[in-house]
Amino acid sequence: MRWLKRLLVVLIIFIVAFGAYAYFQMADYYPSTDDAYVHTHVVNVAPRVTGHIVAIYVHDNQPVTAGQPLLKIDPLPYQYALEQATAELAQTQRQTASIAADIAQARANLAADEVNFSNAQRNAQRAAALATQKYLSAQQADNAQTTARAARAHANAEAAALAQAEAQQTLNGARIEAAQAAVRTAQLNLSWTLISAPMNGVVSKVDKIHVGDVATANTALFPLIGNQVYWVDANYKETDLGRMRVGQPAKVLVDMYPNHAFQGVVESFSGGAGNAFSLLPPENATGNWVKVTQRVPVRILIKDPSRDYPLRIGTSATVTVDTGGSPGWVRTLQRIL
Repeated sequence: MRWLKRLLVVLIIFIVAFGAYAYFQMADYYPSTDDAYVHTHVVNVAPRVTGHIVAIYVHDNQPVTAGQPLLKIDPLPYQYALEQATAELAQTQRQTASIAADIAQARANLAADEVNFSNAQRNAQRAAALATQKYLSAQQADNAQTTARAARAHANAEAAALAQAEAQQTLNGARIEAAQAAVRTAQLNLSWTLISAPMNGVVSKVDKIHVGDVATANTALFPLIGNQVYWVDANYKETDLGRMRVGQPAKVLVDMYPNHAFQGVVESFSGGAGNAFSLLPPENATGNWVKVTQRVPVRILIKDPSRDYPLRIGTSATVTVDTGGSPGWVRTLQRIL
């Protein structure tokens, strides 16, 4: 019986030693952590304009699709603003037509005045020549010269009027552009009174708002939680990162579904340990220092989200990464466990 006891002790020692060896081998080739949490894209639904809520089209925890109406803000003030901007644009365009008519008239007047000046100038030249030959009096020659100068002044006045009208046309063109921009802005504000879902997902905390509440521009009303892309932020010990690389496969077990394994892939590594981004990072250069193994967030993309196993953000998970190159018996043991 003594030899049997010795054999049993040896067998137990062997099993314990092999178990410890297998554990460290698995931890080396398959680093795992249960400090992991599920995440997805979350959009805080906020209005772009301020106004009273007149309709809410969804209820709490309702699935929605991209483009689906969520709620409506009273559109009347923005409809009136659009009508005012449209009227101002129309008025500015009518002024443009009037200015164009003034320019055409000024050009015609200037052309007529140029002809009159040319005739008056020739008459003055002929009168001066006839006065020199004593066929006309000096007074008549002076009168002809005065008429020519008056025609020149009138033509200059018409040219100035034409330049002023053309400048007014340029200024009115800028006013038209401003009025058109005001119309587009009013149309945009009116369209923003209907808030639609920017992506597929589930709305939450909608019961916090009610019809009649005042929605303030750019102030969040409720969150929209996406349901298309999920990932896990797994906080690994810094000592586990040596063999981990982007693209390595991973197994994700969510605590909600302990019997269902999600397939994942290592997508990225954080640029620093978690405590490096805290409001009060540790200061190890002063006082007593104790070395503590830090944890680095690793993003694991879930490749096969399932409607049968809906995920919830913030829930806990356990992540195991396959770093590759493990012996066959380690892979077999990993599959069994």
